[in-house]
Amino acid sequence: MDTALALVRHGQTDWNLAGRLQGRTDIELNDTGRHQARSLGRFLKGKGWDLLLASPLARAQQTAALIAEQLGAETGPAVPTLTERSFGPLEGRIMAEVSDLEAAEVQHELETHQQILDRALPALLQLVQEHAGRRIMVVSHGATMRTIRDALAGSRQPQGVENGEVIDIDLKRLEEIAADLDTVRL
Repeated sequence: MDTALALVRHGQTDWNLAGRLQGRTDIELNDTGRHQARSLGRFLKGKGWDLLLASPLARAQQTAALIAEQLGAETGPAVPTLTERSFGPLEGRIMAEVSDLEAAEVQHELETHQQILDRALPALLQLVQEHAGRRIMVVSHGATMRTIRDALAGSRQPQGVENGEVIDIDLKRLEEIAADLDTVRL
């Protein structure tokens, strides 16, 4: 079997529902999020996914466990480099209440898109190497996944990443952008 890799955004949390920036704050899934994860697992059944990994945050770990349970798939250790973007002092705030001025004033305290790519791309390539021949799903987070997705597409896409959304990773493109960004030495 050929190696495959996909990213999955965790299920909904109460903070997602309220429009709060979670970032690295460790929030658990709500009932809707648990339902989303189980439903996604049932949808993915029979598609050959055999390894579920996740960021160390509870919402991602819970999502991975619920999907794996539906698939009868193996789970593995947490992948810290695929955690959510750090939103610094904005974490816990309702996004709609943060003014453009306030966001600009704290911009230097937020993790940049380049920093996300610098930690995430090598991790994804390492997972592919370590688990060659397997179909790997990694449960991650909206801002991290959007940054990776946009880098793979070569431009910023207008839409975000929804809870429970799956993004298939083109492994050849992943290697190309990692090399182009001088993030890893292949």
